[in-house]
Amino acid sequence: MTFSAPRWIRQQTGGLLFFVALWPLALLTPFLPGLPRPTNGGLTWRQELITAALVSATTAALWLRARRRDTRPAPARPLELGLLTPLGLFVAWSAVSFAWAANGFAALHYAATWTLYLLFFFLVSRAAAHTRPLRAAVTLLALVVLVIAVANVVGHLTTPDSLLRQHGLGEPMAVTIPFFAALALRVRRSRAALLCGAAAVAAWLAVLQIAERAPFIAVCVGLLLLAACACAFRQYRPRNVRRAVVLASALAFCFALQAAPTPFAEGGSIHQPVLKRLGETSEAEKNTRVRFLFWWSAVEMWRAHPLTGAGAGGFETAFPEARAAFAARQPDSPLVLLNEQYLAGAAHNEYLQILAETGAVGFALFAAFCCALLWAAARALRRSHSPLVPGAVAGLAAFAFSSGASSISFRWTGSGLVFFFLAALVLRFALQNSRAESKESEAVALPFFRPRALAAASAFSLILTCGFAFQAAKVLTLARAQASGNEELFRAAVRLNPYDPAAHYNFGVWLYFQKREAEAVPYLRFAVARGFNTSTCYAYLAWAEEAAGDLAASERTLASAVRVYPKSIFLRVRHASALARAGRAAEADAETAKAMGIDPRHARAWHELIENDIDAATAAARRDKGVAFPGQLSPEDAVFAVLHENERRFPRAAASGWRASMRNSLAE
Repeated sequence: MTFSAPRWIRQQTGGLLFFVALWPLALLTPFLPGLPRPTNGGLTWRQELITAALVSATTAALWLRARRRDTRPAPARPLELGLLTPLGLFVAWSAVSFAWAANGFAALHYAATWTLYLLFFFLVSRAAAHTRPLRAAVTLLALVVLVIAVANVVGHLTTPDSLLRQHGLGEPMAVTIPFFAALALRVRRSRAALLCGAAAVAAWLAVLQIAERAPFIAVCVGLLLLAACACAFRQYRPRNVRRAVVLASALAFCFALQAAPTPFAEGGSIHQPVLKRLGETSEAEKNTRVRFLFWWSAVEMWRAHPLTGAGAGGFETAFPEARAAFAARQPDSPLVLLNEQYLAGAAHNEYLQILAETGAVGFALFAAFCCALLWAAARALRRSHSPLVPGAVAGLAAFAFSSGASSISFRWTGSGLVFFFLAALVLRFALQNSRAESKESEAVALPFFRPRALAAASAFSLILTCGFAFQAAKVLTLARAQASGNEELFRAAVRLNPYDPAAHYNFGVWLYFQKREAEAVPYLRFAVARGFNTSTCYAYLAWAEEAAGDLAASERTLASAVRVYPKSIFLRVRHASALARAGRAAEADAETAKAMGIDPRHARAWHELIENDIDAATAAARRDKGVAFPGQLSPEDAVFAVLHENERRFPRAAASGWRASMRNSLAE
């Protein structure tokens, strides 16, 4: 008895690709209710999991279809190979970087995500040759954009922060605006044009509301390119003037609406307008300077490993050494003062981050893919008459500009999926020389590879699905552990993924607060070496080592931290304290002098807080204006960490002074 595919699979051609046409649903996964989100939860999994499941289902269906004897593979053309080859080599190079990456788990996660991009790109490029799945994907994407935009409007009017800013959907929304604008101007059916126009306007309103500068500039670039395409190519001009006027008026109205006061916030809008943020952009602005710090750190990363890079997904792990190298190279730079309290998860420039993580080899492969995509875009614009082409090209241009100053880009899977969806459209229409060829391509029999290749792709994507499912189980378990304080759940999270630094760090901090410092040390040490490296992270590890009786290790940890953050007054004073406790008075005095040279007022306040606790520090600030109050110190989380450490050193203070008054006020 031979196995045969179900009838609905045997009778479908392009309909098989409805699985991959559901990909826009991945953009909604950050909004799924009922799934807890842990603090410092580690690498993402939601969008990756649903994408891997869709790709696995699609390739499995194609494999079942491929078992028919009357099917033949559709051969890949040179342009298609020109795109897939460098992209495939880039994925392979990312996976190989596991061998030298300090955080191998991050490298594997990165390679798995790009493998999904590769499979998704190929499947969508072939699905675009069939009208039904392509129409379904575009329609579903428009509906998803509308849902996200409505959610953002609600968040904008009722909360101090936008939903899109929280979930990283600003850039994907920005990239879709020129795409849907092109369709609204050119598609024949009025209802389809209305849906696309509504999606473009809603996404534009959302981008204005979140007031992120890079996506806003990217949208403007994309719309300008769309207008240029309409001027240069007759086939891409608006179907009628009325559509162009209505769309332009709607976009202008949304822009003007941002200056109007909202009734939901007393005294006006609770968000800063995007034009005001653009006007504040300068070398003196903190956000801009932090980006400069990340960019220079990425350059230092590349200098340390010019060919191989630090390892795919390894920016956060390699950041301390790169930051220390930059501080040593430019000790007087004001950038050295910045960002000791936040994890450096991204370089805020995708091109520099790819160069830093994958080296010259990886960057060359990525650049080859981009050059091939540019060639395909130029060819598609010349040969196609579909309104999808100028919209896709303009969307890709918006993505390229936004990636120059964005922390999202390919790092957030939803953004990468939008990019590769548009890239797949460009490829498919670049391969079609005429409308006759377009109709002929719809009759090409599936599958696109031989059954064995499809079976391997299906099995591999299933493995990726299981891997992301394990990551989901770890994250959800960690969230439950943080909410309940259950030790067994913390240990279960570590067991589910023993290579994830987030689980180690959260468990290590929990053990530290349980006064089990000796047990906390290996977990904190593992996490600090793999990406959890703010000044407070270093301090927790040093305090745990000191409480465990290893003063030498504690001092070495603080010395490493000072090398990474040489302008941190907190770390300088804390290191001086560790040196003094180790009997190295001269070195302690030298470290204190360096802290005083940065800011004597804050250095004295940190010394009082660390050595004499908060009541003495507050009294000193009241007596002497040359001493800052504890509430004026930064980073703020380091202040609370010092207070917790002092509870061990000053046990009597827990029942008196500031702590007693805080406990009484909370009880009331």
